[in-house]
Amino acid sequence: MENNTIGIPLILIVDDNPKNLQILGNYLRKEGFKVEFALDGKSALDWIKRSEFDLILLDIMMPGMDGFEVCKIIKSDPDKQKIPIIFLTAKVDSESIINGFDLGAVDYVVKPFNQKELIARVRTQIEIKKNRDEIARNLSEIKHKSKLITYSIKYAQTIQTAVLKAFQNGYDFFPEQFCLLLPKDIVSGDFFWFHKINNKLLTGVFDCTGHGIPGAFMSILGVTLLNETVIREKITEPHLILNRLREKIIEALGQKGVSTEVKDGMDGSIISFDKTSKNLFYSGAYNPLYIIRDNNIIELKGDKMPLSYHPNMVSFSNHEIKTKPEDIIYLFTDGYMDQFGGQKVKKFRSAQFKEVLLRNHKKPLAEQKQLLLDGYLNWKGNEEQVDDITVVGLKL
Repeated sequence: MENNTIGIPLILIVDDNPKNLQILGNYLRKEGFKVEFALDGKSALDWIKRSEFDLILLDIMMPGMDGFEVCKIIKSDPDKQKIPIIFLTAKVDSESIINGFDLGAVDYVVKPFNQKELIARVRTQIEIKKNRDEIARNLSEIKHKSKLITYSIKYAQTIQTAVLKAFQNGYDFFPEQFCLLLPKDIVSGDFFWFHKINNKLLTGVFDCTGHGIPGAFMSILGVTLLNETVIREKITEPHLILNRLREKIIEALGQKGVSTEVKDGMDGSIISFDKTSKNLFYSGAYNPLYIIRDNNIIELKGDKMPLSYHPNMVSFSNHEIKTKPEDIIYLFTDGYMDQFGGQKVKKFRSAQFKEVLLRNHKKPLAEQKQLLLDGYLNWKGNEEQVDDITVVGLKL
């Protein structure tokens, strides 16, 4: 196929009158266009198969195959249907004009030709096609780059999953549990974590600054520092874990409290359950802990400090509670409660979240997870997800 690579618009003129071809050809060549000619519909279709035209000037009244039929054939070809067609016609009745537009023509020129009008209409359609082709190229490039970025993010998801996987399985520790993790993007700034040391079962839920790739980087940093703190340094008390984790994050990010530094960090909550004494220890950086007991929610609130630099940094609080056999524990980030939705497009909020947990807490935890997911999707509707979402439920 001949490709018009030099950038000069190529126009095909189709008319059974050689004089018209000569007149139109002269007009267009003087304006700097390249032109080719066809005396009938069959010759026009042969030309279109061989070359890439920027515009077709197509006579309607031709022997054999008329212009309407030629137009219909061109517009049925996915590779050629975007070539703009201007009809050349002596017929100015509304039915003919409407029929031409219905078949896909972009304009029409009435015989005998007015040179200035003809050139103006040709230039308009050439410019429209040029802009459309440029948009198509840009969209194709964007699509290609988006595909590469998505591939990279999915590979980042694989790496993130591999890093977190060893610490995300609590089924060996608790008789029942669920972990609902809904990333806003492919990768998540939220993560949950399980670990066992002797008779202590540790569980944490953390919400890193941001979501997507930035949040994922922070989550990998967070779980790495958390593992160092608990596994290597043997720190097992929740408040001491958070104290040490905060120190490590501040050090890793070089935070000194100046305005130009990285402000990233984490919120989170962590518990330690002593299987022997049945005592539960909890500490939180903003994030609370819910315990459902006797159809009521016991709320333990986290300290109003992040796991990063803060103007008033003190030791995180240590909460201890004696558990009962039927206690259900919930750790979570704020994503579920901050989701906009419902008929009035408002936040879900903590009061409604508590109602959902209380209403369903006697059901098996696997069923609770599905009910939370269904309730969230129903609430969100067509609204955009605003943040990563994590909810962990445990039966001790």
